[in-house]
Amino acid sequence: MFGKGVSLMHLEAIYHKPYSQFAFPKDSNTLVVRLRAKKNDIKYCAVIYHEKYNNSIRGKVEMKKTASDEFFDYFEAELNVGIKRFKYMFYLEDNYQVKWYNKNGFFDYMPEWGFFTYSYICEADVFEEVDWFVNSTVYQIFPDRFAKVPPCIENIGMKYGGNIKGIIDRLDYLIKLGVNAIYLNPVFKSDSYHRYDIIDYYELDPVFGEKNELRKLIDLCHHKDIKIIFDGVFNHTSDKFFAFQDVLKKGEASLYKEWYFVDSFPAVNYPVPNYECFSFYGGMPKLNTSNPETARYFFDVVKYWTLEFGVDGWRFDAADEVNRKFWRDLRTEIKALKKDVVLIGEIFDEASSWLYGDQFDSVLNYPLKEMINDLFAYRSIDVELFKMRINSYLMNFNKKVINSMVNIISTHDTPRFLTLCNGDEKRFELAAVFQFTFPGVPLIYYGDEVGMQGDTDPDCRKPMVWDEEKWNIKLLKLYGFLIDIRKKNEALRLGEYRDLCIDGDEGILAYRREYGKNKIVVVMNTKEQNAEGTVELGNSFIDVKRMEALGERKSAQVEGCRIKLGLKPLEWRIYKAVEE
Repeated sequence: MFGKGVSLMHLEAIYHKPYSQFAFPKDSNTLVVRLRAKKNDIKYCAVIYHEKYNNSIRGKVEMKKTASDEFFDYFEAELNVGIKRFKYMFYLEDNYQVKWYNKNGFFDYMPEWGFFTYSYICEADVFEEVDWFVNSTVYQIFPDRFAKVPPCIENIGMKYGGNIKGIIDRLDYLIKLGVNAIYLNPVFKSDSYHRYDIIDYYELDPVFGEKNELRKLIDLCHHKDIKIIFDGVFNHTSDKFFAFQDVLKKGEASLYKEWYFVDSFPAVNYPVPNYECFSFYGGMPKLNTSNPETARYFFDVVKYWTLEFGVDGWRFDAADEVNRKFWRDLRTEIKALKKDVVLIGEIFDEASSWLYGDQFDSVLNYPLKEMINDLFAYRSIDVELFKMRINSYLMNFNKKVINSMVNIISTHDTPRFLTLCNGDEKRFELAAVFQFTFPGVPLIYYGDEVGMQGDTDPDCRKPMVWDEEKWNIKLLKLYGFLIDIRKKNEALRLGEYRDLCIDGDEGILAYRREYGKNKIVVVMNTKEQNAEGTVELGNSFIDVKRMEALGERKSAQVEGCRIKLGLKPLEWRIYKAVEE
């Protein structure tokens, strides 16, 4: 039937699944449908839909290729067709074959049965972004190491004496920088400097000051339209927490024995803990959050600080080690009291299953950080592989989720990015530009903006440098610039991401962000040599005649939806489309 050497459609690579990242509601009237196929295999595809109960309401919508990775192409269509109940299948073409694909497999003809089904677009199932959060730039403060105002402790052991008064004293610095959200590592009573082993969840650590000072900080921030995010540690406690102390004293007779996972009584820490703990640290016994009484206690903790002090969000430590019912129930309770509180999980790996709108609003984006590390710091991958990995990552999520992800290049748990770059300022710049122009909420780890370095813990947690003579002013200005353009351009906060084709040097990375008429293009040379290339902007730039450079860069003329560029080693440019 087919000539020798003809490559047929690779059916084994084609994939779709309803109620997943391959079929989800964009809003109450729009269903987004995706299809995966072998790379460069499908020449044309469309989704054929019917109303679930009325076959006379039907249609066909062409699917556009929106992303490609190492092995697959991804096609997408938005069904805004006046119905909310769908049954559908796919029509596929390559150069030699036509196939129909439904839940029963592949056919040479259009079957009358076996449709995929999306039974109803429920408004409650639409992922809701927290508006203030997606429009934010977050600044992370490690309270013990940021700033202190006497009277306070001097350096004792690992404690440097940073306090709430110190943050208040430096608030003008943060306002001038332009951030509009502050994330505080744990502030509750603890014996450690990091305070991830909490003794009392209802008390501010006395080293940090008094509760009225914390309330003053939050009120001052709110007056300046700055939100406050707390760090919630609900996977484990300190072994000095009242409930665990009761278990130690009373054993099986303790009213709190079900709050923890104790293998046998009495509970002992030495030589090896006979109870579950965070990692292997006996001083951090693991909580049984499946126990209703345990869950209730910590729900009330979150409600107390959120309602009594006006906390705007929570980052949850070791979130992937806590049972999901706990997060679902917590979300239900706290969102009923304060709908726009943001809930962020600490999950180091792929986290899409926590982001269906029933648990977290966001997670710290460690998979993205790994890709940024590989391209800009380690130089272990090239631009093409980076683009493919980015696309694969994007296809793991509901597209609305992407804008809420917390994009990081440094945290208190990782080496500072400038250290990973071996002090190479230009590579650090590229990473920061990408962080602020890629979909998601950028987070600045304190001190990165002035060029602080540091390897793994505790080196990455050095006290903030307040001697301005030691600041990297160029980096500080860069962060101010990036924060400002993100505020001024909806495309950088809400727009879709597409990588752009380059005719020229393989070291050039180019991509666009679009939100209506607001179109941003980012171009960077990732190599140590000069680079030249022509950037294909796409048909949406048909009316654009000029690309205005943002920052101290040259504008570019658009000819036939293309711009020609010459870039210096490790140079970046950000352009804004101007329609004339």
